[in-house]
Amino acid sequence: MATLVVLTLLAQGDFTVKGVEDGVEIAWRGVPGSGYCELRFVATAQGEAPDALCARAFGTGKPIPGEPFLVSRTVLEERPDERLSWDVIAPPMVSRRDYVVRSVRTRSGGTCRVDFSSIDDVSRRPPEGVVRLKHLRGSFAFEALPGGRVRVEHRVHLDPGGWLTPALVEPSRERMSLAWMKRLLARE
Repeated sequence: MATLVVLTLLAQGDFTVKGVEDGVEIAWRGVPGSGYCELRFVATAQGEAPDALCARAFGTGKPIPGEPFLVSRTVLEERPDERLSWDVIAPPMVSRRDYVVRSVRTRSGGTCRVDFSSIDDVSRRPPEGVVRLKHLRGSFAFEALPGGRVRVEHRVHLDPGGWLTPALVEPSRERMSLAWMKRLLARE
């Protein structure tokens, strides 16, 4: 309860920087009505265009070998810059989770973003023993900087559902999102 009160008081304020790991700044802020914070990861990539990084973040819809915690993915709808997919994940220390997520890519003069959010798709029931995520929303944003650099920002807010407390979940959420950010920045 104390965590919820503190996060609510800090909600929608500036991000609080927690630290830097492998060149990625990690920050958080509270979200109104949620015991779970919004995480933000910021880094600079060198020698790649925003569109190339954005294409990696948007992906192809197919699972990527070594994708963190992914058990299965089913693409439900596909357009050039929009995708609806159904994922089942096996994060550490909790039961499997599933979610239906809409991802949308937008591009505009030196910038590109991928926004994603879960939707309540009652036609897709969680498999036996799997808990439906309560809420998932986030983005990847890419902005060209001078000198061939790109500012990369990843934000995510997730409520895993079930009976978990934020104190138990937040470290795993942070590790999972940081792994995504590092994977995105790694040149293939």
